[in-house]
Amino acid sequence: AMSRLLWIRSESFDHGVFNTSVRWTVPKVQEFLESLQAALPSTFISRETWVEVATQSCKPTLTEIEAVAYWQIFVVLQNAASGQKGSADRLDIRVIGLLMMCQVFCPHRVRTDQYAMSGEMWPGLERASAVSSPRASPRGTSPRGTSPRVGVSAQSSIQRGRDASTAMLAFVRQHFSFFLQVACSSPASEPASVSSEEFDVLGLILCAGTSFSQVLPRLSESVPDFASRTTMPFKDLKRVVDKLLVWNDDMYTSVEHTLGVQATVEPGIPKAINVSGMSKTTWFQRPANGDIDVLNITCCSDCTIYVTGQARFCFISGCHDCTIIVSAVSGLCTIQNCEKVIVHVAAHCFKMDTCIDSSAYVFCHVAPILSGDSRGIKLAPFNVVYSLLENALKNAGMQLETEFVDVWAHPVCCTLGAPDETLGGSGGCLDSSQNSTYHFVHPDNFQPVVVPEHDGQALRRETQVPLVLPQVYDDALKTREEEIQAFQRLFAELTDESKRKKAQQAIQGHFREWLQATGKSRQLGDLARQAQQEPR
Repeated sequence: AMSRLLWIRSESFDHGVFNTSVRWTVPKVQEFLESLQAALPSTFISRETWVEVATQSCKPTLTEIEAVAYWQIFVVLQNAASGQKGSADRLDIRVIGLLMMCQVFCPHRVRTDQYAMSGEMWPGLERASAVSSPRASPRGTSPRGTSPRVGVSAQSSIQRGRDASTAMLAFVRQHFSFFLQVACSSPASEPASVSSEEFDVLGLILCAGTSFSQVLPRLSESVPDFASRTTMPFKDLKRVVDKLLVWNDDMYTSVEHTLGVQATVEPGIPKAINVSGMSKTTWFQRPANGDIDVLNITCCSDCTIYVTGQARFCFISGCHDCTIIVSAVSGLCTIQNCEKVIVHVAAHCFKMDTCIDSSAYVFCHVAPILSGDSRGIKLAPFNVVYSLLENALKNAGMQLETEFVDVWAHPVCCTLGAPDETLGGSGGCLDSSQNSTYHFVHPDNFQPVVVPEHDGQALRRETQVPLVLPQVYDDALKTREEEIQAFQRLFAELTDESKRKKAQQAIQGHFREWLQATGKSRQLGDLARQAQQEPR
C-alpha cells in the first residue's frame, strides 16, 4: 500500500489567529458555533448575515469591527487553501468554525528562542501552555497605556522551532475530535460517521500527501477506506488520523537558518524561506525573482530585509527596529509582536497584531486589520521603486490599481480598548496624536523607497511601475521633485570654481552625517560586500 501523510497548514494558525476582546476557549467556541447554527437556515452565510448574527445572536457576541476582521481573514485563508480567488460573498460556517477553533491556540511564538533566552518576558508567559489563549498577555487585559513598555518582540511563550511545531501538533491532536465535529456540523456531540466531503473540509487546516513533495488534491485521498465507501465511523477515522498526522519539516522548517538561508526544497514542494535571528545586517533575496509559498521573518533586530520576489504568505514576528521591503504577497501579510519596524508591502490582505511604534506603507485590496494591543502605528501608501516590481506583482496576480488607491487609509481597527478607532474614523488625521492606535504619515514626510540594483535600474523611468498614490501624496512628491530640480539648476549656475567646491563639500558633509545618523552607511557597506561576492 502507498504511504500516506497528513500535516498541519501552519499558515492557518500563523495568519488566522489574532487578539480580540474575546478570550477564546474550546467551550466558548462550541457555544458560539451552536448559537450560530441555530440562527441560520443553511450551511452558507453571507457577509452581511455573519456580521448581524455574530454581533446579536451568537454567544459570546463579537463587536461589528471584530466580525468584519474575522470575515476578511477567513475568506483569504479559505481561498488560499482551496487555490481559488473566489467570491467573498459567502462562507461555509464549518470553515468559520474551524478557524474560530484555531483562535484557542496561543499565537505568541517566534521561530527561535533568542528572546526567550534573554529573560525579557511577560510574567506568566513562561508558564503558558500550548492551549492557552492569546489573550493571556497582560497587554490583553491591562488598561491601555498602563502595561510596561517591554519590547513586544520579547513576548513569546512558545518559540517557533521544535517547541512550537510540537505544541501545534499536540494542540491539533488533543482537539481533533472537536475539529472533526465542526467539519460534520455537529459541535455539540460526536456524530456516528463522517463523510469524505466532511473530512475534506478539514483541508483548511490540514494537508495530505503520499510524501511531503507529492500533495494530494483532497484530504480524503489519504484515507484508504474512503476509496471504497463514502462514510466512515467517527472513531475509526480519528484513529487513522492520529497515526498519519506529522509535522512537515520540509515546508515549515523547525531547524532555523539564522542567516536566512531558505529551507531545502525537493521538487514539487512549495518554497519556504525563513529569515530568522539576524542582527545589524542587510539581507537580500537570492535569486531576486524567486517564487515563495511561505515567507517567515522572525526575531530580527536592527536589519534591512529586501524580499524582491512574490510570496503567497508573509509572516513577520518578534522583530525590532527593522526595515522590511516585500514586493508582492498574493494572500496574507501578517505583522505580529513587533516594535519599531517599517514594512513596505503590496499585499492582497494586510494585518498588524500587537505591534508598537511601527509604520506600514501598504497597497492592499481589502482594508488592513489592526488588532491586539497595537498602538503608535503610522500608515501610508505603498512607495517601493524597483525595476522588476511589475513582474513580481504579475506573478502574485496583482497590479497597482487606482481602484484601491486609498484602501490602506481605512483600517478595520479592533485593537483592545479602542472600539471607536476604525474605518478611517478619527485616525484620518495626518501625524496627529489624537488616535493612540494609528495615524497617517504626513505627505511632506512621504518619499519613495528604492530597492538597490546594479547599474541603478530602479531609477530609470522606463522600468518603474508608477506608484498609485492619493492626490495629496502625489502632489507632495511632485513638489519635492520640483524643489530638487530647482536646486540642481541653481547649482549648475555656479560658475565660480571655489564656491562650487565649497558647496559640494558642504553637501557631502551633510550626506555623510545623514548616512551615519540613519544607519544607512552600514547598509551601504553590506550591499557593497554582497555586490562584490555576486558573479557578474
